[in-house]
Amino acid sequence: MTVKLSLSLLVLILSFFKIFGQDILPEPGQKDSIKILSLADCIQIAVENNHKIQASNEGINIAAAQKKQAESGYWPQLSLKAAYTLMDQDPSFILPSFKMNFPVSLPGLTLNLNDIPVPEQDVKLMDKQNIHGELSLTYPLYTGGKVQSLNKQAELGISIAKLEKKKTDLEVRYDVKRFYYAVVLAKKIFAIGNEALERLEATLNLTESLYKNGSGKVTKIDYLRNKVIVDQVRALVLEIKGKIRVAKEALLFVLGKELPYDFDVRPDEISNDNFKLNTDSLVADAYIYNPDWSKINSAVEIYKEKIDEAQSGYLPSVALFGSLNQNFNSYQYGIVNNDNKTVWTVGLGIEMPIFSGFRTSGEVDEAKAYLKKINDEKKLLHDAIILQVKNACSDVKTSEDQLGQVIEAKNSAEENSSLNERAFQMDMVETKDLIEAQLMESFVQVQYEKALYDHFVALAKLELIIGKDINMN
Repeated sequence: MTVKLSLSLLVLILSFFKIFGQDILPEPGQKDSIKILSLADCIQIAVENNHKIQASNEGINIAAAQKKQAESGYWPQLSLKAAYTLMDQDPSFILPSFKMNFPVSLPGLTLNLNDIPVPEQDVKLMDKQNIHGELSLTYPLYTGGKVQSLNKQAELGISIAKLEKKKTDLEVRYDVKRFYYAVVLAKKIFAIGNEALERLEATLNLTESLYKNGSGKVTKIDYLRNKVIVDQVRALVLEIKGKIRVAKEALLFVLGKELPYDFDVRPDEISNDNFKLNTDSLVADAYIYNPDWSKINSAVEIYKEKIDEAQSGYLPSVALFGSLNQNFNSYQYGIVNNDNKTVWTVGLGIEMPIFSGFRTSGEVDEAKAYLKKINDEKKLLHDAIILQVKNACSDVKTSEDQLGQVIEAKNSAEENSSLNERAFQMDMVETKDLIEAQLMESFVQVQYEKALYDHFVALAKLELIIGKDINMN
């Protein structure tokens, strides 16, 4: 019986440590000092240094940059172009030969000159080297609502990026709580193991003394059985000590930085309090604070704007435009004479789509289909949130019930161990009964601490789903 209890204790403790999977970071170096961190301290460090949070911050910057790009549609577009050209020869204009007819009037004399031939002429237009500069301006007056739609989408994109950051913050906080509680649990189990080992060693010393003195009360079998159990528990305590380091390294990994000091946690961060949860109220809170729910609402608005963007393809675009052209040419005549070297133009332009091969209607249909799809996903998420909150509340309630049962078992085990110790001193029970009672007490204490850990992790999971810390009073 006692061997089975010790093995059960080992399995229970090691099963808890499976949450770590493996060592996350290498063996830490020697630190200068030890600092005690509270859960709030760890959350603050993670918020400032966790790499997932830093990446989500960049997501907001990306969305803000996209909004800036969308706003450019409201502003005039001003561009400057310049080009130097060199042709193989001076460009010219060939004026074909023709005949001229014109009258000549002199005092007292009138002449009619007919069919006077004018030979073909090669007229130089400009020098073959030319520098041309153009400053152009386009100012959109009406785009069919496309620019407004793109800006609204960009604003909603910033909102979604902020909600994504909030979700990341919640996930990091949840991870911090899980691993912080894991460190606390590991330390408490280590303390329980140490206490159990000390008591078993004391029993072993007493058993050894009685066995060697030949009192007959303790046999060699009792002594060896006790010694095997002590050796098992000693090995288990060493294993737990190593797992404390793994738990702390896992917590350090979530914090996102190497602390300049060794740290420890407050063992009183986990305490058994009574909580009252109102499922309906928590579901209502989830629809306010859950970032996924807020994100899908923003996504619905984005696809509504995408429909407006696509429908703008049916409408005309109106813009005011202007340009200033300047030529730098050594020739003073032709098309680059002094009057033509500098030319400016202003105008009002309109572009009206008439037929685009049904592309615009296809874009509108696509946007409407996406809107229907996201609305269907919203309905699914609505039901999923209710289910998630109810399941999380059920987990919390189950862990509370388990705690109640374990507390009763813990009190009974402590009383049983105390009675067996007194009975053993009065030679009323055997050694194996004393060892069994001591192991049972330690076993139930570990169960209690593990149940308390599960309870707080369940609460942290509920807070992750709701999207905010819950007031449990």
